[in-house]
Amino acid sequence: MASILDTEVLVEAAGGLPGAVYAGRANYWCSANGRERLGVTIRTEKLDRVVIAGCSPRTHRRLFQEATSEAGLNPDLVGLVNIREGCAWPHQGEHPAANGRAQDQIAMEAAHIAALTLRPSVEASITPTALVIGGGPAGITAALELADADIEVTLLERANTLGGSALTRAPQLATNLVAAVQDHPRITLHLNSHVTHADGSVGAYGVDITPHTSCLTDRAFGVTHHGPFGAIIVATGAPDPETADLIRALRLPQDVQGHVPELRVRLRPGSFVERGIYVCGGAHYPCDVSEARFQAYSAASRALRHLRRERVTAHGPVAQVDPATCNGCGDCFNVCPFAAVTMTERPGGMSLSVIDPLLCTGCGNCISICPVGAVTVAGWTSAQLEGQMRIALAGAQSPAARTQPIVLIFACEWSGYAAAELAGAQKLSYPANVRMIRLDCSGRLQPGLILKAFELGADGVLILSCAPKLCHHERGNERAAAAFEQVEAITGLLGLPPNRLQLAWTPPDDGPAFAELVTQFVEGAIGSRK
Repeated sequence: MASILDTEVLVEAAGGLPGAVYAGRANYWCSANGRERLGVTIRTEKLDRVVIAGCSPRTHRRLFQEATSEAGLNPDLVGLVNIREGCAWPHQGEHPAANGRAQDQIAMEAAHIAALTLRPSVEASITPTALVIGGGPAGITAALELADADIEVTLLERANTLGGSALTRAPQLATNLVAAVQDHPRITLHLNSHVTHADGSVGAYGVDITPHTSCLTDRAFGVTHHGPFGAIIVATGAPDPETADLIRALRLPQDVQGHVPELRVRLRPGSFVERGIYVCGGAHYPCDVSEARFQAYSAASRALRHLRRERVTAHGPVAQVDPATCNGCGDCFNVCPFAAVTMTERPGGMSLSVIDPLLCTGCGNCISICPVGAVTVAGWTSAQLEGQMRIALAGAQSPAARTQPIVLIFACEWSGYAAAELAGAQKLSYPANVRMIRLDCSGRLQPGLILKAFELGADGVLILSCAPKLCHHERGNERAAAAFEQVEAITGLLGLPPNRLQLAWTPPDDGPAFAELVTQFVEGAIGSRK
């Protein structure tokens, strides 16, 4: 890095940032000696936040978090700026511009860390009991697997007999399974019953069980509340209206055929807490008895692993709702991919959005759609992101103070940001007059924030998001696309050239594609200003 970046100038500039009390250099902060020096500095200078400018946070974040934690600093208050793959290597032919970008990216990360507020970790105990809904071959198999592992199981079947499809497809198997359930001391059976209401959260779910002969909405007619359950297995067979009601009560996703798809969770540990709700058999997708039982074994195994954890902890950033601002519209409820939002009644009839901190992953979908700005995510508030934008675009509102055009890139950590680091590692060149804001998910963007970038003088705004159906937060890229389309319509009315705004689906493992995309966009955006 030192052959391209003037580290003395970077240290001097960093030392003058607001709130900075120390700035120093080391050949390798990640080495044993570097980490020891880092710990000594934290204790000596009484630092409560640290920004390290060096190489990739994707590979070195955990190492530095461990080092700072040993020094007594909360590891979540450590920021990393990649000035090697991010500035030095991709801009080897533009030393002054590479230094300018490095200086800005360090200042932007320092502003982010300085404004970061942390929430305490949220913990919950997992009740070692399970509810299995559905008395067909999948449900019975799952119930027996859990009961044989010494888990107390409540088995619920809406018909007046057990067996389901196995009664006709595999009658002997059905007979054996039914006998095993009836003889098992750890299984409590409810026939001719169904779930009409579900509440609670991870580790402690509760359900209302209603006799099938009573009115679905009349809770005074034999309805009993059961729970808490640490795990729920849904094995209700082929989808029908009653199954759809159950799926809605449990806040599970449902595809156009009525089946419950698997969530593709690829987040860091601690950023996602397993709900403890599993689906198997025909409720998941059409299958025969053998496949249904195979899925049941898998679901029971996962449920058992979850129950034996005893406790779960979530410590990532989560969304919070300001009750005084929330208008109860329910838009956040509709876009949350992890069923973390519930709508509760307030006096006067107005609803209130409440976000479960154990289920929220901090994707920011709710922020992007909230019409009144009632939702925030600590560390990713609009004010904090706007602060980074102002640093990136400093002087952009005054042409006389501008030395070069600036293009702002909002990059999802899981796609665009990863591709940027890969392009840098491959020493692929692209223009240095870009400034990148890393987002945990592109779904965090809302139209006003994108428009603010142009108001602050950005020559172009490039949004890099995960490809369709590959979002780590399930639906964040859909929200990014919706925000982009709104801004595109507005900028069109304002006469802004279309090549100054772009949304791109960025593969995380294609450095050349990233470098080409950014180069073409920067050239087009800057060319439109001439």
